Amino acid sequence: MRRAKPRPIRNKIDLADPAQIRAWTRRLGMADDLQRVAGKVGNSIAAVSKEIDLRKAPAPRPSSPGSNSPCLSSLPAVAAVVTEVQLTASGS
Repeated sequence: MRRAKPRPIRNKIDLADPAQIRAWTRRLGMADDLQRVAGKVGNSIAAVSKEIDLRKAPAPRPSSPGSNSPCLSSLPAVAAVVTEVQLTASGS
């Protein structure tokens, strides 16, 4: 009698299976070690892909004082709110 082959868990990476490691390395488009990333975040496919996406994302660059950053562009709106609050506080 033949035994049924156990089906793999669909949302986990089997780190003992070289075929799965090779397939997930290609699918996720990573050059570094899949086992190292999985050791850090676990063998869940979602967790590994999120970690790899975070590594691929460019690091945020610090903005220079002369650049048009969101903080500097929102200053007139903040100043208007502060003025309105001051007027309301002095009127009561």
